[in-house]
Amino acid sequence: MMAGIAFAIFVVLTSIAAIHVAWGVGVRWPRRTELDLVSTVVGYERNRMPPPNQCYLAALAIYIPGIIALMLAGLIDVAIPASFVMFAGIVAALVFAGRGIAGYTSAWRAHFPREPFASLDRRYYSPLCLVLAAGFALLLFHGSGN
Repeated sequence: MMAGIAFAIFVVLTSIAAIHVAWGVGVRWPRRTELDLVSTVVGYERNRMPPPNQCYLAALAIYIPGIIALMLAGLIDVAIPASFVMFAGIVAALVFAGRGIAGYTSAWRAHFPREPFASLDRRYYSPLCLVLAAGFALLLFHGSGN
């Protein structure tokens, strides 16, 4: 079961990271124009997508926790101390939980009021972060059984 959770986290985060890479090279999916894309995925007042290097950095920051999930479940073996992997898993869980909770606060809404981002954030982005945090918590508490 933990392997399935870890793999699901990895697939979700890898997919999201790939979308960020695509945005970095100029793909406008899931919208047609850059302005519509900004309104959908950025959330605050700007007219252009972030520059490619920021998209790639975001992609890397999203992809790495997916690898951490695989390590927590024992699906990949690396020469990294288990305590570091656990620490990285705790950080990932806290970051996703924090981001998920933040999406429902008035301070977050004041900083990211642009529609449709604000509605999508409450409906999809923040709940997904909370689900990812719960997945990491399960991996941390139950581990691979090794």
